Amino acid sequence: MDKKNTARQDSREKILDVAERLFSTSSFASVSVRTVTAEAGVNLSAVNYYFGSKKGLFQAVYVRRCTEMNRLRLDLLYSAADQARKAGRKLEMRDLVNALISPPVKWLYDEDSGLSVYIKFIARAYLEEASDMANVLEEEVAVFDKFIPFIRDIHPQLSDEDIFWRIHFMMGVMHHTINHLDRIGILSHNNCRATTWEDTRDRIVQFCVEGF
Repeated sequence: MDKKNTARQDSREKILDVAERLFSTSSFASVSVRTVTAEAGVNLSAVNYYFGSKKGLFQAVYVRRCTEMNRLRLDLLYSAADQARKAGRKLEMRDLVNALISPPVKWLYDEDSGLSVYIKFIARAYLEEASDMANVLEEEVAVFDKFIPFIRDIHPQLSDEDIFWRIHFMMGVMHHTINHLDRIGILSHNNCRATTWEDTRDRIVQFCVEGF
């Protein structure tokens, strides 16, 4: 990549980083393109140049890390399936739920790399009707289709309708926990603490496996 293309890529990434941070704490309507470009140190027209519009920018923020998150989910799924095959056993529901839940929960706790900002961003993204997220939400929905054949094998008695509803409920548990992680302390009068991502993940997985 030549210097010119490298500079363009750097500018694009700066815009995405700033937009991700701003959109993670403020609504789509309240974050202006001028604020984003000023904080990113780029020309005001850069958003339109790289993303077409403010909506395009918002959607690009979502897609950038969602693609990586889903890759990690599938890596965990296929690794667990391979281990189960080598051990001569069927894949367990716990393995599937763990593959779906682990990446976002782990990212929530990863403040050093900035991944926790993205998790806070997607918590708001699902509520932002003005940003027209329906088309890019298919990025996440598509990964669930990869899990369906494994779920059918584990639970052959369930119809596809049952499976999709249960995935929907499972994602609801995960998103509520991510969005309101501090509530467990309030609810339990500080007797419960979400201290590590592994503990939080394991509790979500246990609950969802039982619910499924």
